[in-house]
Amino acid sequence: MREALIRQNQKPPIPIDLPNQLLVEGRSAEILFGTLIDKIGIKDKIQVQNFRGNNELRNFLHTLKVTSGFDIVVSIGIIRDAENDPSTAFQSVRTALGNTELYPPNQPEVFEGDNPRVGVLILPSANEPGMLETLCLRSVSDDSAMKCINDYFDCLEEHSNTLPKVMDKARIQAFLASRERTIWLLGEAAQSGYWQWDSPAFDHVKRFLTSLASSCTPTQ
Repeated sequence: MREALIRQNQKPPIPIDLPNQLLVEGRSAEILFGTLIDKIGIKDKIQVQNFRGNNELRNFLHTLKVTSGFDIVVSIGIIRDAENDPSTAFQSVRTALGNTELYPPNQPEVFEGDNPRVGVLILPSANEPGMLETLCLRSVSDDSAMKCINDYFDCLEEHSNTLPKVMDKARIQAFLASRERTIWLLGEAAQSGYWQWDSPAFDHVKRFLTSLASSCTPTQ
């Protein structure tokens, strides 16, 4: 059974060694949230797993349940982008959880259920469209480079009458290009200290992670 699920998913979860599992979308998010977890001092309580893409979450959850060590899991946190519709994104995660017989919470950012309890965080928030890039941009909104970046896209729109389809992704790349050492990936940029973790933009993320880490290993 486990082998069949792994073949279907192609990239299985890593063996479980911590009771609180954080599932994130993509390698860059895996590095970024791992860096933030370390920054706020709960690295020894949360294990980060990369489920790769939204369409792969259901298979990943199926495989996670038969992964070595799942019997110690007491909490699962799932983070995904809102994209164009935060409500649709949240319902998509709830459906994946229900299809794998894990508790689907009734609202974002709140852990519900038991053994394991489950929470879902939608980025940049549960009430607006966007993505991880949106959150990172907000954390550096006071950076002096942002005026230049905004001017660049205003100029581009005026003179070429066109703009990138996903503006937050384009703006984040322009911001990264403004650094002394250019790094193109959000995760590596996090490791280099480019995102301002003390920004209010990350407050709800840190609350979610702290709540995830608050569970204890069940008594044997």
